[in-house]
Amino acid sequence: MDATPQDAAYISPDEAAHTLREIRTTQARVVRARPWFPAWYTTGVALYVTGVQFATEPGTPMTVTVTWIIALTAALVGLVLALVFLERQRPYRSLVTPGVLGVFLAWVASAVAVGAAFAFPLDGAGVPYARTWATLVMTAYMTVSGPTVARWITRRMASEIEAG
Repeated sequence: MDATPQDAAYISPDEAAHTLREIRTTQARVVRARPWFPAWYTTGVALYVTGVQFATEPGTPMTVTVTWIIALTAALVGLVLALVFLERQRPYRSLVTPGVLGVFLAWVASAVAVGAAFAFPLDGAGVPYARTWATLVMTAYMTVSGPTVARWITRRMASEIEAG
């Protein structure tokens, strides 16, 4: 049995456009359902940085440094594995535009700047574990602002889908 173009079901251009809009709307709804990155992941990475700062502060005994670094690295590996295996959906790479990536990198840079803004004065004042305290502030900043940044990026990705 050979099918010819005349045998195919006909769909008008208007119907095709309507169906395509419905598909894009559904895709955008799925992308909006979950933030681009989970807040627990960025908070976990920031806590890793805080732990490394603690372990490498001047005066920390070498046994503590080595133990902490090994434990923290194992925790970071677990965090990455959880992200890879527990997160169900990830938007397609084409949605990670330079603008989206720029916003994310600017947010990370602002977190580093917040930490540095605390680290230098605390260190200058002779506060013990100044870098650790500063990275705790950075972690708090990332924990509080991360969900907002993730939702904004997610909304932008969904808008890209809807725009076609």
